Amino acid sequence: MCTTGALRLSDGSYLLFKNKDFGRENFEDRLDVSKETFGVVGTPTWGREDCSADVFSGFSIGANRHGLLCADSNVREEPPGGANYDLLTEVALLEGQDIGSAIRAVESAVQDGPYWCANLVLIDQEAIAGLEVRGSDIAVELYDDRHTRTNHHISFGATELDQDTTTSALRLRSSSSRLAEAERVEDVLDLLSSHDDGETGICSHSRFPTVYSYILHWRVDQAHIFVSKGTPCSPVSQCKLLLPIGDAWSPATEETFRSLYPSESACFQAS
Repeated sequence: MCTTGALRLSDGSYLLFKNKDFGRENFEDRLDVSKETFGVVGTPTWGREDCSADVFSGFSIGANRHGLLCADSNVREEPPGGANYDLLTEVALLEGQDIGSAIRAVESAVQDGPYWCANLVLIDQEAIAGLEVRGSDIAVELYDDRHTRTNHHISFGATELDQDTTTSALRLRSSSSRLAEAERVEDVLDLLSSHDDGETGICSHSRFPTVYSYILHWRVDQAHIFVSKGTPCSPVSQCKLLLPIGDAWSPATEETFRSLYPSESACFQAS
C-alpha cells in the first residue's frame, strides 16, 4: 500500500511524494537512470514475503528532463490478465513532456491492452493530475496546487475487492488534512513520517510496512530527491541527492548518485 501526492510551493518549485509500503520489512530499490528520465523500478510482486520471487518492471515513481513527475499506487490486481500499472508510470515519463501528453500516452497504452487498477499522480510546471486506471479505462481529475491519493479509486469508486479496504480511506483523510496545511518540503517530510491512525498511519508499521519514502523536488535550475530507507519516522538512512537527469546528467553524476543512494542494488543498472 502507498500514499502519494503532489504540492506546488510559493517559490515556484513543486514536488511529488510517495511512501512505498511493502509486503516485507526489507527491500532494496533498483534504479533506472539516464539523461532523459529517472525511475525507481516497480515490482508487481510487492506483496510477497519471499524476495527470490521478485519481478521488476516499469517505474514506481520518477521524473523526466522536462520537469514531469509521476508516481503510482496499487488499487487491486484486476483484471487477472492485466499488465503491471508501473509500466504506465514509465510510459508517462518516457513519452510525456507535460501532463497533457503524458495522459494521452497512458490512454493509448490502456487501449492496447488492460492494466491492473491503480492511481497515478502527475505534476508539471502548470498543473497536477490524479489519474485512475481500471483495466482499459482511465479517469482524470486536474488540480491547481495540491493533491493526494492512496489505494482506492475516487472517480470509479472503492470496492470490496480493493486490496486495502482497511487503511486506504484513513490515510487519504490524514494525507489530505496535512497536505492542506503544507507550505514547505519539511511539512511533507512530516506528513510522510506521520502516525495519525497509529501503526497503520501514512508511515506504516503494520502488515505492509513503509520500506522507502521519497520526495522529488523540482526547481528551474535543478532537481533533488529526498529518499529514506525504512520507516521515515526513524529511517535507517536518509539523504538529499541531486537528481542526475537533463543537464545534470553525466556518467560521473550518475555514478555518484548511485553510490550515495540508500540501496545495495542502486549501483547496478536496472534491466
